[in-house]
Amino acid sequence: MKLKIFSAFVILGSLVLSGCKEGRNVTKLQYMPDMADNPTVKTQESYLNPPEHSVATSAILYPATMETAEAELEMPPALAHPAKLEMNLAQGKKLYNTYCTVCHGADGRGKGTLGASYPIGVPDISRSDLAARKDGFFFVKISKGGAMMPSYGHATSPHERWQIISYLRTLQGK
Repeated sequence: MKLKIFSAFVILGSLVLSGCKEGRNVTKLQYMPDMADNPTVKTQESYLNPPEHSVATSAILYPATMETAEAELEMPPALAHPAKLEMNLAQGKKLYNTYCTVCHGADGRGKGTLGASYPIGVPDISRSDLAARKDGFFFVKISKGGAMMPSYGHATSPHERWQIISYLRTLQGK
């Protein structure tokens, strides 16, 4: 009996101690990284504009406000090129189904499986006021998120975001 109890303690102790190791937790999974990757000023940094004509080395800099983003950001002409349009739309649909369908639904009307449970609802992206918005608006929304929408800037490349937007335009009838 004592041997069984001793063996159980040894096994349990070795399991507990195997989880203890030196160093930080380096988990690569980011479920909702909005708080970890926020654009706030860090300690010992100042919120100064970079020098004119400087090039970012560690990040892509987007316009500071939604209004300037909507005015300045445009879909790259290569994505709208007729030779690659079908391929980009197919990839955009695949990405939309991966990231957006759960809330916005397959048709973009805000009736996805998760979106239907939100108390204030999810925007219908085929509405005329959203269809009138420029591509830069959607690019920043996908990149940085919104009030209830998570950011997908960490999960998608800029090229993939433009593909999603080109597919969104087909849902809007454009």
